[in-house]
Amino acid sequence: MRSLLFVFFALSVCAQAAREVRLRLLAFDNMTIPADCFAFDPAAPPGAAGTPAPIKGYLNHEVVKVTVTTGDLTFSKSADVANLNKPEFQLGKVKLPNTGSRFMLIFLPNGDQGFRVMPLDDSVREFPLGAYRFVSLSRLPVKVTLEDKAYEFKPGQSSLVENPPVQANNHSAMYAYSFVDGKWARIGAGLWPAQGKKRSVQIFWDNPSSKNTELRGFRDISPPGPGDEIAPDQS
Repeated sequence: MRSLLFVFFALSVCAQAAREVRLRLLAFDNMTIPADCFAFDPAAPPGAAGTPAPIKGYLNHEVVKVTVTTGDLTFSKSADVANLNKPEFQLGKVKLPNTGSRFMLIFLPNGDQGFRVMPLDDSVREFPLGAYRFVSLSRLPVKVTLEDKAYEFKPGQSSLVENPPVQANNHSAMYAYSFVDGKWARIGAGLWPAQGKKRSVQIFWDNPSSKNTELRGFRDISPPGPGDEIAPDQS
């Protein structure tokens, strides 16, 4: 019986073990970036101040290091924990996956409710160098073609595209589509440069103003390398 209780205690301790994570916070809309943002772990000791966590309109090498216990994070305009539950200071909440040490957090406008925070695994294992990460927030099926290769995505789907075809000039002809009224309707086109060792996040979304599906991209000019990972198994 005593050994059984010890096992339960050990499992409980392991489940609540704190871990350090590295975050990059990205605003989906540059017009809604708050001047200040602080990250709080709700399970932190009482009175613990928030960690400065600036939300940016681009991706670069800078990360925010935060210690989490359960994976829950709350974001506030104030570093004072006393303001954490005040609506006028609240920015959003996120539940990080139970494993992993690097995450990209995309802050999506959520009307008058601050932001909806979408976590993406930022490790090079789950998001390899040179890859595209496509996320569909559209209510409709969407598709992108790179040269002669088509990639279709269902609503809510998040998928990698690796080693896309390129022309001799190291560019890919891109066409984006949304499935409207039973047929594919083109919503965008362009000439995308080869990724090289860089990465790109591409998000399909439904514009609330125009009611049309659009594609918005963010080029990751300084992605992490295997040597930048906290734990070897994250590379």
